[in-house]
Amino acid sequence: MSVWQGLAGQERAVAQLCRSIERGRVPHALLFSGPPGAPLVDAANALAMALSCQRAPGLGCDADPASRDTGDADDRGMCLACAKIASGIHPDVVTLVREGAAQIVPIESVRSQVIARIGFPPHEGPIRVFIVEEATALAPPAANALLKTLEEPPGYTLFVLCTTAPDQLLPTIRSRCQRVRFAAGGALPGDADAERAARVAGLGAELAGDAHDSSLPVRIAEVKGDCAPVLVAAARALHARAHAAAGAGDLDIARRAGSRAQTILSWHIPVAIHNANPQLAIEALIAQLRDLPEVGAP
Repeated sequence: MSVWQGLAGQERAVAQLCRSIERGRVPHALLFSGPPGAPLVDAANALAMALSCQRAPGLGCDADPASRDTGDADDRGMCLACAKIASGIHPDVVTLVREGAAQIVPIESVRSQVIARIGFPPHEGPIRVFIVEEATALAPPAANALLKTLEEPPGYTLFVLCTTAPDQLLPTIRSRCQRVRFAAGGALPGDADAERAARVAGLGAELAGDAHDSSLPVRIAEVKGDCAPVLVAAARALHARAHAAAGAGDLDIARRAGSRAQTILSWHIPVAIHNANPQLAIEALIAQLRDLPEVGAP
């Protein structure tokens, strides 16, 4: 079993990455994108393992203890390189994470973790991998500093930028990365998954409606992590409404639904990435929706 088999449901993305490895043509910068819950950082670590593995280059270690080597493997049956990456302690795999109350990647992180290392060869492996946990969280100075390193990085360097909102990135950063698209992931098992999906869809339908119960923000926020999926569900409901209205020739309703969907999605980044208070965010969003002008109004 290779490291890729831990990415169930991501066959297309994995096949794209494996082809690049087999051909020896892994780009110097990759943009991993997908909806909330997609295993973007997990996939970035799997890629780092595949490229750094001492036992099975291109695949990564079999985690089956029966396949252990002696002397160069840990107690999970991984080679030392894969074991260090899995534990987050490999010196050549650097992850830039969000920091502070604003949940941004500051320029200090880019300077100390990227720019200060970029001119030196890897310590232990054949390649140094820089992973950005959420690329849209890069502060503007940090994004500009990273852009310069993306222009002409050393050949032993790989950047993997992960994001659920690629359109929010600087076009110059997107243009320097090869895109790899991932599907949704992280579902709950069995009945719990179905129950939560029904709850999210129901709250999304309420938020997409024209009238909002005063308890709606509280109900959306009461389950941690549900706010962002509810926003997506509401936007999808409105997009479906806009599509149906356009098909029926009612362009005013279609435009209004589209405008409301755009307003709802404008709150997705603050909630999903920057950890805005869910209840306050929904309250502010509902106020915005209430103030939207009617289509065709003077």
